[in-house]
Amino acid sequence: MIDKFENYLNLGKAKKKTPDISEANSLLEKAKLRIEFMRELNEKTASLFLEDSYEAAREAAQCLMSIKGFKPYSHEATISFLKEYYKQDFTEYEINQFDRFRELRNNSVYKAEPVITNDALKCLEFARNLIKKIEQIKDKK
Repeated sequence: MIDKFENYLNLGKAKKKTPDISEANSLLEKAKLRIEFMRELNEKTASLFLEDSYEAAREAAQCLMSIKGFKPYSHEATISFLKEYYKQDFTEYEINQFDRFRELRNNSVYKAEPVITNDALKCLEFARNLIKKIEQIKDKK
């Protein structure tokens, strides 16, 4: 469960820093590039697709943190940041999806648990939509 962003700051899992638009732009471009190079989704590649899709979503979210002058040191802090600082832009469902994909990615990376193709596809779709939404938010600034 995602905690309040202030708790991640207090625990050192996120820190305040100088806003960095250049870093934000680089993170967003890296996220888009990561999605662009994903090719063939099947049972063998599903875990890689999910891991890369999640990573692209995380990088895009971190872009908004850089704009506001924060640096995450945990994935939960990144999701919490979106939930609190951009609650008008992201639904509770989207936040919960992001957290679910974080858990699936962690289980794949750290426990070598298999990923089903459907979850990988949903994560890829989620990442693409999140990146588009973050681009729109960033362009408003």
